[in-house]
Amino acid sequence: MFHYVRKAKIAESAVLGNYVVALCGETFPVTKSAKPGSPVCPDCKKIYESMPKGKD
Repeated sequence: MFHYVRKAKIAESAVLGNYVVALCGETFPVTKSAKPGSPVCPDCKKIYESMPKGKD
């Protein structure tokens, strides 16, 4: 299952191995990128859809 994470943190995690925090609060290192049609965390999706649209 894939989670929503801030864009800037994805590259940092992939290069340095740092953990990221998803919108739902789960922490993990980025190990692979999502492919179209991949299952998404329902909590992350709900939070993301309730956020105001912006640049980040």
